[in-house]
Amino acid sequence: MSAFAVQNHVAPFPFRLLDQTRLTLLGGLLGCALSFNAAGAAAQNLSVPEAQIVLFTPSDIQPPRSDYRKRLDQFGRYAEQFFHDGLTDWGYTPARKEIFTRGDDGKISVIHVKGDLPAAGGAYKKQWISRQVHDKLKSEHGIKIAGNLYWIFVYVGDPPAKHDNYRGSGNSKDGGWAVLNYTNLPGTISPRSEMVSPLNDKLTLKGCIHEFGHALGLPHIGPKVELGKGNTLMGPVNRIYRYHKMPDRTKAYLSEAGAAILSTHPVFTGNPASRSKLPRTGFQRLTADYDRKTHAIVVRGKLESDFPIHRIVVIDDRDDKIGGYWVKGFVAQVDPQARFSLSIPTPGRKGQLKILAVYANGAFTGDGRKRGIESATLLPYSFGR
Repeated sequence: MSAFAVQNHVAPFPFRLLDQTRLTLLGGLLGCALSFNAAGAAAQNLSVPEAQIVLFTPSDIQPPRSDYRKRLDQFGRYAEQFFHDGLTDWGYTPARKEIFTRGDDGKISVIHVKGDLPAAGGAYKKQWISRQVHDKLKSEHGIKIAGNLYWIFVYVGDPPAKHDNYRGSGNSKDGGWAVLNYTNLPGTISPRSEMVSPLNDKLTLKGCIHEFGHALGLPHIGPKVELGKGNTLMGPVNRIYRYHKMPDRTKAYLSEAGAAILSTHPVFTGNPASRSKLPRTGFQRLTADYDRKTHAIVVRGKLESDFPIHRIVVIDDRDDKIGGYWVKGFVAQVDPQARFSLSIPTPGRKGQLKILAVYANGAFTGDGRKRGIESATLLPYSFGR
């Protein structure tokens, strides 16, 4: 057994080594969050988040002549089916499948928002599009913004004209937004078609739902090609996946870690109770052992919290990955004592583990102070073989 150094913010973790293999881990620890009582939740009148599709056009652009509402209804239904199938495939039972706002005719509602700036010269990009849309929805439609979700399709003209800045951000408490291009091409999106079919690829369907995944609070999580499911929703763009000659290139799936994160999001559970609470999160007695026989890192620990724990998510961010979209996610349940254990097969020689908790109210945090992947407890590792 070799000696190694450990650095962290509170107290050293007890690390063990198997088969005389050298493993160096540097830990960063936890924090605690402010408490949020039930009376406070009631006072905020929390509600199930609404998901709204928006077509945004600059001031000098008219909506496409084709039936964009029908096309965006197809986008919404495809996304609903994809998330529903992804959650059920990993053993979850979402209470809500239809997450997008519907009209009286049962079709997904689409609101057209015209900006104040023209497309000419890219002027419309000088202000955040999400902010422009939010302001218009509040002032012209009386729509509440806080806590809801907005999938914003930007139309600047028929191809080759396009809005090329795809973005998304959000979490289970605050709601979120996603901004992407509306591609006006003929054809029909079938809810059961493969995500990277020729038409869907031209429409950037995966990229559009990817950004909506960010609006829901998902980080980048790459594929496990050995599953035979193709690329992940939150993995690399289609072009890069093809460039690296990965298998099952017309497929995409919701990763196990992504499903764990979304399974308690109130837009899928229909339960907004304690939605605003960010639970106290303290990982204790963390260990990470590398076993040369199995070529795996086994991560163990205990989570101390003041709220029901749903899952533990660990992201293996190895240094030799192709890029940031290729990190892999792993999931563990906790036992009655809030202990957990999971195995990470074939890790790199050097990297870091990002450890977070998913809570019953949809919160996703690694330190109890912030939400999302940036709050992860970090465990850098390196070892020889």
